[in-house]
Amino acid sequence: MSGIFRANKHVITLSKSLRSYSSIAVGVEDISSQHTNSTESVVVASTTTKSSTTPNSSTIQQILKNLPSAKLTESYRLSSVLLSDIHSSNNSRDDQIRQELVLLRDQRDYPNLIKILEVWSSKDIKGMMKVLGHETVSNYLGEIISFGHLSIFRHYNLTPILNSIKVHSSSRSKRKFTPHDITKSIRNIYSNILYDTNKSREHIYDREKRKDIYASGNLTGSKLSVSDFENLIRLELSNFKVDLASRWFKLFRKYQGGDESYKSKMTPELWKLVFRMEAGGDNKLWIIKPTELSNISYNPMYRRGYIGQHVNFSIQDIQDSSVWSDLDLEFHGCIVQHFGYNGKIDILKKYVETIWGINSKGQLSGTKLSKFDRLYPDLKFLSSLFVSLAYNGEFYYAIKYVNNFQKIYDEMDNTQLANKNFWERVFHWANISTSFTEENALKYFLKQSNYIGEGVESLTLQELTNDVDFDYEGYLQFLNKLKVERCDIFNQIWQIIHQEEENFGFSNYIYKLYLNFLKEHIIPTEVETEQKYYDYLSILLKKYQLYHVDAKSFTKRGNLGFFPTNDIDKSIRVLYTDALRALIDYKGEQLKIGHIEPLINEWSLDNEMRLELEDWVANDRIKYYKEKLETRREQFMNNLRSDDNDNDSFLDLM
Repeated sequence: MSGIFRANKHVITLSKSLRSYSSIAVGVEDISSQHTNSTESVVVASTTTKSSTTPNSSTIQQILKNLPSAKLTESYRLSSVLLSDIHSSNNSRDDQIRQELVLLRDQRDYPNLIKILEVWSSKDIKGMMKVLGHETVSNYLGEIISFGHLSIFRHYNLTPILNSIKVHSSSRSKRKFTPHDITKSIRNIYSNILYDTNKSREHIYDREKRKDIYASGNLTGSKLSVSDFENLIRLELSNFKVDLASRWFKLFRKYQGGDESYKSKMTPELWKLVFRMEAGGDNKLWIIKPTELSNISYNPMYRRGYIGQHVNFSIQDIQDSSVWSDLDLEFHGCIVQHFGYNGKIDILKKYVETIWGINSKGQLSGTKLSKFDRLYPDLKFLSSLFVSLAYNGEFYYAIKYVNNFQKIYDEMDNTQLANKNFWERVFHWANISTSFTEENALKYFLKQSNYIGEGVESLTLQELTNDVDFDYEGYLQFLNKLKVERCDIFNQIWQIIHQEEENFGFSNYIYKLYLNFLKEHIIPTEVETEQKYYDYLSILLKKYQLYHVDAKSFTKRGNLGFFPTNDIDKSIRVLYTDALRALIDYKGEQLKIGHIEPLINEWSLDNEMRLELEDWVANDRIKYYKEKLETRREQFMNNLRSDDNDNDSFLDLM
């Protein structure tokens, strides 16, 4: 352990410069005489696959005569597309292809970029590798994978909304380009790089290629570079397919000298990926198990049959590596999550204190890093730290600890996305940490009170109330404590969200989770419960007015050169309808049937929503409400008769 912290002390004094880890492009054979014809066909294919978001063919041909933007040439490594080559070219076909791909990349038109690469690689992989170079192809694919990851993020961001409208698919047929399409295309391109598709239809994901992707008689001569392995591992991790990501890492080790020698080939990015998939360094892949009070469970590996190849990876595997001094803040965030997932909280706290100088009490006990230090924490790191503590049952401690941490490191670069992710994580773990069911609460109380009785596991509360040994009052106090604790933490965080929301925009996840909390109806009084619903609807109404753009608006029209407006208002409308239905149902359950019609008339956003809710109540709910009202009336009358009989009996005695 002392070796670990000695290494960490070294990290604090590191230079700000990063070592370059460029993958080496693998050479290919000279192109045949058919190359010119094949590249011409690619240009045609590339210009005909453009979506409606790109200029037309004639415009593109004019743009292709221009050079790549200065922003692109300064920010992106294109080893095969040098400015000097472009300036000195005679508008050759190869340079036109290069410039078109550069243009597509500069415009972030990744759907068309990947389509061109896929078509080109299937027709003339040797020509493509000669024109672009292996490293450039790897860089393009790496950036496309990042684009695909954002698409997946947007998909999961819509999940709460889809759940509200009882839709469990994203209507893929209506989407022009999905994360699945990206994944499939990238896999196909890498297959085209390795295998001659004119001779066979071999694929890198074929069953017989699991142990050796080079076991083929139709190889093109190219081999996967380190960057390619990084891309493939990252691709599968972004799809939560850790089993496939682990297989690529296993093949990487095999081709880089085996378990003894591969570490010398590892880059900082690969180490980061390894700790994410093999050592619990990514909280999105963590398994959440039910507790004694909560039934919440989550297993991203469910039905994948994944068994980690190197689940015992630890910091000792890398601290003596030559890349240690180049590891960035994101990697250290993975290390923190690695400790958290494996329950090593004491080591985690010591690790943080050694590098960032903050002790377990959240106080500065060492040297505070300079704002210009590359390990100066950001909100993403703070989120990793918070989740790691909350996962181990220390939610309230985690809140206090990260709050003190943020006060000390008060110059964090907080992007809108990082802010949003942080507060979604806080709300997520607030829900998990305070979740309970009354059935679990009863079992837990019996266990803690050392209750002795037959068939304890199957006893109901009604049966237990007849037992003089059961502390009924104590149980009610315990249950009320759980409810108050959950209400308090949700209300406190909900208030903070409204103070911070301008820094991260609207979150489907947070609003849906809070609505689910309201639907639990654990708030102490009926009046307060209804008021919380009205407050929630009022907030959503303001959000809807802020984000809503009428369908007939000029900026909603297509093909006019405007960036498309977002669809946040549609998500808000779904949540608003869901909340209004929940309030209607709550009033129906409380037998306030006469309140329902005025509620719909007053709170519907428009006539369409009003008609929809009226139809829902008339066809699905009103019969249930009236039956419940009739049952309650009969119970009341029976109680009156029972009281009359008791009075008569009393008079007879007199």
